[in-house]
Amino acid sequence: MSEIDPQEFGALQADVRNLTHEIHLLRQEMAQVNASINQGKGGMYVLLLAAGAIGSGITLFLKKMFGG
Repeated sequence: MSEIDPQEFGALQADVRNLTHEIHLLRQEMAQVNASINQGKGGMYVLLLAAGAIGSGITLFLKKMFGG
């Protein structure tokens, strides 16, 4: 069996620490992206609701105007 070089082992430990830190940062960023997407979806729902309400109002108004 080969001997473990302490310098290589230390370098590997440092790499694992760095990768763990990067993964933690990526998780935080993904949570922020997910929150932004959810806010965007809420805005789209409000716009669709407003467009439907305005369209319904215009349709009712035109029906009353033209006696439909």
